[in-house]
Amino acid sequence: MVTAQLVSSDPVYRCLFPDWTGKRPLSFYLAENLLEARRMSFFPTNGAGPDEDVNIYLAHALTRFFRGQADHLLEPGSDPLLVPQETSLPRALRAERYRRNADHRLLCQGLFDYGELLRRRKILYGRNASETRQCDRSAGAAGYGAAASLLEGRAGQNQGLAAVLRKLELHYEDYAHVLAVLATRRLGLGARLTERDLRSLWQDTTCDEEQSVRGKTAESETGPLAGHTMDDLLDLLLEYHQHPGAKTKRRLMQVAEHLGVDPATLVA
Repeated sequence: MVTAQLVSSDPVYRCLFPDWTGKRPLSFYLAENLLEARRMSFFPTNGAGPDEDVNIYLAHALTRFFRGQADHLLEPGSDPLLVPQETSLPRALRAERYRRNADHRLLCQGLFDYGELLRRRKILYGRNASETRQCDRSAGAAGYGAAASLLEGRAGQNQGLAAVLRKLELHYEDYAHVLAVLATRRLGLGARLTERDLRSLWQDTTCDEEQSVRGKTAESETGPLAGHTMDDLLDLLLEYHQHPGAKTKRRLMQVAEHLGVDPATLVA
């Protein structure tokens, strides 16, 4: 009886995201949405081997990020990789510098499609958008790799953390995709108001105008992209790989954009 009472009163056992009331910790909210994002993405939990530990790591990283905690270890561009550190520093401290900068880049690239927040330009000078994205993601993955190399096989170092960092390095693109799904499908980052939503903010509207807007909105909501899911996108991706063609490619890119997935990650 005592156990049943504890379970029924513990918020951990209640309905998760739809029942959100703001009384639970931010870390709980972000962890639940991260798990949902993984379920909805191309890279579900344990999709490439056991990685529940990475989920916990990313949930804590997201919590720190959204609390806006200042981090004096963050550096712009490729400085964390190019500027040497004092070899007299302990390995753990040197690894921490690489790790924190890699965390920042992964979260920025996944949530906002932005390399890192210490620079003013989204696209690097002299590069196009695709080259910039590849450069940014290579820097993030290399940061995790450098941190893992400093910790692996060393007595007294955190081998569990080293294993997580190595997984983040090897599957950096996949975890960035998961964070993009989290941003667009769970947290509403980058969401755009529909015509109906915008109209509801305007007070002085006539009945005729409202009927016109409703008609246009209904037409747009029943358009060719309405109702598509990740399963549809996976089917289109498989069809494109089996029978590549301009029409299939165009349809794949349209559905990907509709679902908040970067088409560049699907079509070379």
